[in-house]
Amino acid sequence: VRFEADEKKESRRSPGRERERGDFRPERPVNEQFIKGQEEEEEGEHKAKKVEPLSLEELLKKRKEEEAALAKPMFLTKAQRAELALKKRQEEAEGQKARLEAIRSQNQQLAASMRRDRDHDGRHVGRVNESARARHMSKDDVDRLKELESIKQQYLGQEKVKKKVMKASDKFKFNFDWENSEDTSKDFNPLYNNLHEAPLLFGRGMRAGADRREQKKQAAQHERELLTKMRGGKELTAEQKEREVKAEQRADKYDRGDMQVSTHWSTKKLDEMTERDWRIFREDFNIAYRGSNPPLPYRSWDECPLPKTLRKSVDKAGYKKPSPIQMAAIPIGLQQRDVIGLAETGSGKTCAFVLPMLIYILKQPKMTEEIEAEGPYALIMAPTRELVLQIDEETKKLAEYTDFRVTHVVGGQSIEEQGFQLRKGCEIVVATPGRMIDCLERHYAVLNQCNYVVLDEADRMIDMGFEPQVLGVMEAMPSSNLKPEADDSVLEEDKVYRTTYMF
Repeated sequence: VRFEADEKKESRRSPGRERERGDFRPERPVNEQFIKGQEEEEEGEHKAKKVEPLSLEELLKKRKEEEAALAKPMFLTKAQRAELALKKRQEEAEGQKARLEAIRSQNQQLAASMRRDRDHDGRHVGRVNESARARHMSKDDVDRLKELESIKQQYLGQEKVKKKVMKASDKFKFNFDWENSEDTSKDFNPLYNNLHEAPLLFGRGMRAGADRREQKKQAAQHERELLTKMRGGKELTAEQKEREVKAEQRADKYDRGDMQVSTHWSTKKLDEMTERDWRIFREDFNIAYRGSNPPLPYRSWDECPLPKTLRKSVDKAGYKKPSPIQMAAIPIGLQQRDVIGLAETGSGKTCAFVLPMLIYILKQPKMTEEIEAEGPYALIMAPTRELVLQIDEETKKLAEYTDFRVTHVVGGQSIEEQGFQLRKGCEIVVATPGRMIDCLERHYAVLNQCNYVVLDEADRMIDMGFEPQVLGVMEAMPSSNLKPEADDSVLEEDKVYRTTYMF
């Protein structure tokens, strides 16, 4: 026991220290033959184990070890990465080459099928439809072609088909002319092949564009030549000459009455104007109507039934002649009909709705303290404060010789001062929709007797988002005096209806 303990202690000692102390013991010689025999036995046992199949547990364990090995990050050297990239690039090149070969063979097959589809005259059929392809190719070829087409779209992108953009002017463009290539009819009758061309018409203002006087001269000359031939060159007697002179005078008299050109509409009186004159008048000033039974426009201020006070203010403002929108809109406004007017900026729209409004207010009772509490007679709304101030100035200019009071209500100013002006009473209010609805909600103003509404720049007002405010203002007006919806309904003369102007 003591000897074994000493051996254990000696085994724990390091060889370096034993050499230092001098008690280093050399190892015992090992039998080499014995070790060689032992290795041969282990190799034989290992071969015997390989022959035996692996059990299920060993297979599962081996698979788990492989999965764990694959899950671990694998670090490759630079040479290995270059080798893998080269191998991948070689595989892609081989695949692309195979695809190109397949496409080339497919194109050869299509070319062969197209050569077979030539017609008897030798003309080539340029388009091969899907049915022809399916007839010359099998299902696998068709699937392969679709696959190649999808790969081509994936790498090269899908072809964008340019759509023809049709302009707004082309939608309503009609072409009534036939081209030579479109006319497929062919007549064997030479009468229809050589079409007769109509001569050019001449003579502006003549019937059907032809000068009847020139035609009569040619007919008379032809008749005179025939009579001369019939007489055999003999001279005319006195009776025959007199008869020819009377015929020429009768023809000239008929021509003068038939071909007489009427005077221009500007030189005619109002009762001498015909329907043709009114049509020319509307075309000259580019006036167009939509609606039932529009009244005749006013050609001048003398034809407009304006009171003396308004005519005096019109002359002072320098309006020598009414503009086209004034010619057309004022007669309709005097009939208390609703109007939608379209005209360009600076064409006199303000005067077109202010004059009928002033004539309407002249017919109403004069403002007293009792009536002032019910609100104004007329309301003009515009989208911007600048336009409101401009309309206010123009209205005051036209109402200069009347005792009407005009008040403007816009944002950016004290609403208390504007409410004070409204409570004092006025016949006309010019306002923006937002500030007007504020005055109504704060009870600074009421519209109990307002039956004349003007919406200047109405389309712009709706585009700017003032529709709720405009509807709120309209709802504050009395609804008992609305016009009937039917166009042909008869309006009572004594009753006051609401008149709406939109420009």
